[in-house]
Amino acid sequence: MTIALLFAGVYLTHIEFMQKEWLSRTGSLVVVLGILSGFSGIIFERMLQSRFNIKMRLAIAKQKKKLRKLNAEQAYIDKELAAIEESFELEGLALTQKLKYSIGLSEGLLLILGTLVWGFGDLINF
Repeated sequence: MTIALLFAGVYLTHIEFMQKEWLSRTGSLVVVLGILSGFSGIIFERMLQSRFNIKMRLAIAKQKKKLRKLNAEQAYIDKELAAIEESFELEGLALTQKLKYSIGLSEGLLLILGTLVWGFGDLINF
């Protein structure tokens, strides 16, 4: 979408649509896309955590049912459930870190690119 916006800005500036310089204006739109990317990352992270918590609760419930059928001791049940929680915590932390890195990187690049185009787009001659 960013590339399409920039090409549209270059094209509209080149044809002097409405006698305005459009590339700088598209730079501001790229900054807005960067900000929206950050917000969408926060929402996506929350959805991922919610789904992950549901999966963990289902795994715990399944393991509880299995261990109760086996008449396992309470200490063993607690140990097994703690192991499940720990494995889900570690996996969730790894997924969250990957997500934050990728979204943060794309958001930062969009903000930098958009700001540069916004600030200096009018200096580019076609």
